[in-house]
Amino acid sequence: MAIITLTTDFGEKDHFVGAIKGAIYSELDDVKIVDISHSVSPFNVLEAAYILQNAYSSFPKGSIHLIGIDSELNPENKHIALKLDDHYFICANNGIMSMICNEIAPDKIVEINIHDKTSTNFPVLDVFVKVACHIARGGTLGVVGKVITDIKPIKNLNPFVNEDQSQIIGSVIYID
Repeated sequence: MAIITLTTDFGEKDHFVGAIKGAIYSELDDVKIVDISHSVSPFNVLEAAYILQNAYSSFPKGSIHLIGIDSELNPENKHIALKLDDHYFICANNGIMSMICNEIAPDKIVEINIHDKTSTNFPVLDVFVKVACHIARGGTLGVVGKVITDIKPIKNLNPFVNEDQSQIIGSVIYID
């Protein structure tokens, strides 16, 4: 039985998470859906990356992680699917995977190219779900996209020390 995890910034007030789960169940009746978090701060790629980095490895190998953070398709943030550490990740190429990929190199990365086969106003529902269900049925990444070699890094992740070494400037990634 496939496991598909969901990590979004959608919250739980609206219909979005329910619609995603319904779409998955419409395609796969024998699947487990696990909510990692729907309370990521809106568009906060760093926060989501931290949460995923600390959660994904607790799931069995072969799990599929669907990530809906800053996922609107645009020229700067294409959609990608990748296999890394025997897990699959589907998300926007917005830097969200760079924390995990900094420690472990992906086996394969594809830029998703099935957008013309779906009418989409909601890419997590219309594109990411289709890719996740394809993988859950045993499909390969090569069917849903073209191979790429690099992902977008998160900028300013490492602390900066000024020239006279009297100051360190860093970023808060997550507050628990």
